Amino acid sequence: MSMAKNPFIHADSLPNREPAPIFSKHKALLFNAIKCLLRNPVRSIVVILCLTALLCPFVAAIAICEGIKSQFASVLEEGCDVYVARDNYGSNAPIELEMMEKLRGIQGVTKVVPRVTGRTYVKGKFMAVLGIPSQRAPSSVQIIKGRPSKAKGEVILGWRAAEYLNLSLGSQFTIKRSLYQDFRIVGLFHSPFNIWNADLLVMNFEDASDLFGIRGEATDLLVYTRPGYEQIVDIIIQISEEESGRPPLRVQTKDLIDRYSKRGFNIKAGVFAGFLGWQTPEVLEMIALENLILGLISVPCIVLTATGWIHIFNGAAISKFFIANLG
Repeated sequence: MSMAKNPFIHADSLPNREPAPIFSKHKALLFNAIKCLLRNPVRSIVVILCLTALLCPFVAAIAICEGIKSQFASVLEEGCDVYVARDNYGSNAPIELEMMEKLRGIQGVTKVVPRVTGRTYVKGKFMAVLGIPSQRAPSSVQIIKGRPSKAKGEVILGWRAAEYLNLSLGSQFTIKRSLYQDFRIVGLFHSPFNIWNADLLVMNFEDASDLFGIRGEATDLLVYTRPGYEQIVDIIIQISEEESGRPPLRVQTKDLIDRYSKRGFNIKAGVFAGFLGWQTPEVLEMIALENLILGLISVPCIVLTATGWIHIFNGAAISKFFIANLG
């Protein structure tokens, strides 16, 4: 008995078949995934709630960071062209006011403004302090009530900070760093930068220098220049090299600050607390302490919550993920 041989079929004689649409497989998988989610509504809801709880703070933090980044860019654009201070192992150190005359003598410099920045407690709230000559206050600080500070002991305060501290025009207060100095609020200001409204106290330059114990010095000098005078930085560095017996000058341009600000905001917005008076070691220590405190608080909270969930609610809604066929 001979076996029948398969007839030879030429490839050209095969019927033409339409190839399956490229997305049909993925479409079917999508529908199956939706059906699986609908068949297990409790599991789906628990996962959604967990993801929301985990990611919501992260998204909120990103939004806050972007807001701070945007406002910082606006503050930087409004600021001076060159910041000059003394260098203390890579950090800013106070600079003597006599340096102002040398900087004013450089061709292309239009003005030099001394500034004191720092942080202190005001009625229990940790606030930024800006000490600057009254006629040189930032243009974005707009007085909405009262007047600018003129005499010793007069200050202006952001309107949100005033609401938080329950202070108003004419209110007097003392600061622990300077118990013998009374400060009186003579004006409330509004700024497009929200962080200033809620966190900034502006006073005379002399009051701020006395408050932080640097009489006759400034935390930095703000140098304004005409366009096209990029060589001013080199001249300032040359002045620093010609000095003897003093720490070198630390010179930072607006472009330099803008470059490292873009890198820094990708790490953490809090890095720029330095522009509100914080020093880098203080920022690092504060972040470490914040993380330590959060960790110490979170661990017992997590353990107590898990214990209560298991013993009181018998692991409801989550036990089924780990024990098969458990309702």
